[in-house]
Amino acid sequence: MRTSVDKTLMKSEEIVKAYKSLSSVEQAFRCYKSIDLKVHPIYHYKGDRVKAHIFLCMLAYYVEWHLKQKLAPLLFEDEDSKFA
Repeated sequence: MRTSVDKTLMKSEEIVKAYKSLSSVEQAFRCYKSIDLKVHPIYHYKGDRVKAHIFLCMLAYYVEWHLKQKLAPLLFEDEDSKFA
């Protein structure tokens, strides 16, 4: 696997792990716009508004993810995965 990151900054194992984690990032982008948060497209034309909109969407996704992690024992999230 090729990368522009210097070998002194990341080991080969870290690079592979970072590459494999990209799928979770891609899933996050799909989910926050459609399934989980149902954020509809909002059309902005100024750069600062676009950045603010993306920041708020990602912040909402992170808050939702964090709450699911903390509330998993109460929501039986860990038990559901056994039967899937």
